[in-house]
Amino acid sequence: MTKTISLVLLVLLAACSQNSQPNLQPALDAIASQSLLDEIKTLSSDEFEGRKPGSPGEEKTVAYMQREFQRIGLKPGNPNGTFLQDVPLAGITSKPQADLTVKGKKLGLEYRKNYIAVSSRYVPETDVKNSPIVFVGYGVVAPEYGWDDYKDVDVKGKTILMLINDPQIADPHDPSKLDDQMFKGRAMTYYGRWTYKYEIASEKGAAAAIIVHETGPAGYPFEVVSGSWGGENFGIQRPDNKMSRGPVEGWMTYDKVSELCRMAGLDLAK
Repeated sequence: MTKTISLVLLVLLAACSQNSQPNLQPALDAIASQSLLDEIKTLSSDEFEGRKPGSPGEEKTVAYMQREFQRIGLKPGNPNGTFLQDVPLAGITSKPQADLTVKGKKLGLEYRKNYIAVSSRYVPETDVKNSPIVFVGYGVVAPEYGWDDYKDVDVKGKTILMLINDPQIADPHDPSKLDDQMFKGRAMTYYGRWTYKYEIASEKGAAAAIIVHETGPAGYPFEVVSGSWGGENFGIQRPDNKMSRGPVEGWMTYDKVSELCRMAGLDLAK
């Protein structure tokens, strides 16, 4: 779908480049819901094998998009005279082993069933040992809302546990709804995304960051997490081998975190 949107944008850009005061109507007329749907159906079909980077499906997708660009008369825009831009990607397949101990007792964990753990660092092995677990609410620092889950909390070298989504603040006039003035109510802001939560955890120096997964607040079941993160994952190759990211990033199911809290004499719901 992303590539289809890119195609539409390129059509509009091509129309703009031909005239300093462009008439966009021909380009707009060329965009139809059926043609967009046809493109999406084509690219999502079995023929393209999921379009995964580094796979034959990616090669088929790139070739298809180039043919489509040429068919509608677009010209290559890169300095090397092609439609393609090189992006240095690195694939990482994590094989985690996790042991969490509470008051001398181990918490039973089953990889991909109730937890996922990965590392974004481009190193052969990453260890996090003797790291105490600290609960940090939603793991959000949002000055514009006067919100700081890390206030007076030192998480450097520790494993942090945080909830998915934004802080859920009830509307003071109607407790059955969320307050639209706080984190845009029901709409998830960037603070609620796993990307932000791992980024802020890295900034704070956490050794590991675990997100508590709930289907409702996340918008998808844990099977989506395990399916996405349980295999090879790609990231842009950075000069520092992404050593600025926290050593370990992961997810645990709400039920398993509840069990963890009970073992520590705590109530996750509270």
